[in-house]
Amino acid sequence: MTKQKRIVHILDDLAMGGVTRALKNFEAPELAGLGTHETVDIRVETPTALSSEDIAIVHFTANWKKLGWLFDLRVRGGFAKIILIEHTYTAGFESSEVAPKKRFRRMLKTAYMLVDQVIAVSRNQRDWILSHKLAPARKVIAIPQSRPCDHLLNLELKQREQGPLKIGAFGRFHKQKGFDLLIEAMSRVPAHLAELRIAGDGPEISHLKLLAADLPNVEICDPFSAPDAFLSGVDVVAIPSRWEAFGLVGTEARAAGRPIIAAKIDGLADQLDDNGFAHEVHDVSSLVKAIEHAATTTDLEQRSSAVRAKAATEFAEMVRAWSGVLDTAEKRAPALSLRPLISTL
Repeated sequence: MTKQKRIVHILDDLAMGGVTRALKNFEAPELAGLGTHETVDIRVETPTALSSEDIAIVHFTANWKKLGWLFDLRVRGGFAKIILIEHTYTAGFESSEVAPKKRFRRMLKTAYMLVDQVIAVSRNQRDWILSHKLAPARKVIAIPQSRPCDHLLNLELKQREQGPLKIGAFGRFHKQKGFDLLIEAMSRVPAHLAELRIAGDGPEISHLKLLAADLPNVEICDPFSAPDAFLSGVDVVAIPSRWEAFGLVGTEARAAGRPIIAAKIDGLADQLDDNGFAHEVHDVSSLVKAIEHAATTTDLEQRSSAVRAKAATEFAEMVRAWSGVLDTAEKRAPALSLRPLISTL
């Protein structure tokens, strides 16, 4: 009996919410059946292949210090293929958070050179990687992120009522999520036109509460473990992030039949179409216009049905794409020279 190949998921923080939730996607029967899935904390042990078919999937965020881990994995791991999922870096991240861009891009080029395949979690992210020649096009595949949302697909579609548009927003209260921009936008929107509920927690909670203190149309709520009840009470969901590799809040909102008001950045741009309400990133005036558009549109119910129909297919599409990546017989290209990298590491 042939031993089943191992698919080794490599992390450096087993408590990372978004990444560890993404691991659950590999429990889908179509992916679980392709091999024995294991999770390894690279801070504790250096993973090695036990057969010539074993595959390594790197989930940790690359930086200069971690290039050594990738180097060891490449030269000593013995894996048939090393795949890196780019969970973090995007055009929006670089624009917002990176000053010395040349050095940053050099680090990413080195990281991507040390692996056999880079999985971008959105098409926009892949376009950014390719536009700066961080990796060759043959190496980079876009597999938009998703998650099972059957319970939300069965949520009753919201009927637009008279009165203010009910906007929901939820997530970690962090600079990345742009909730400060959203509250500032709401300060310019009449209370009779729209009201906002934000659920979550995080380092910016005190600042956000201060911004919302005098706004009668803004309420800050406690975080929740499941979004069903929260989404049942809103018409649309706002995602004003400064950067967002994909944005699974958008997946959940659309599956629930709630159109999104979202920044045209990174993975959020992938999720926006004519049924959403787009605004420019970092631009409060543009966000105000998007809110006003959502509040005054006459076809919100049709938009709700359309975004749900699209979201309903995305998890299966993601699973099919990953099946192709993990089931391929293609092995590592043997011609890669690591000599130029040694001085860098």
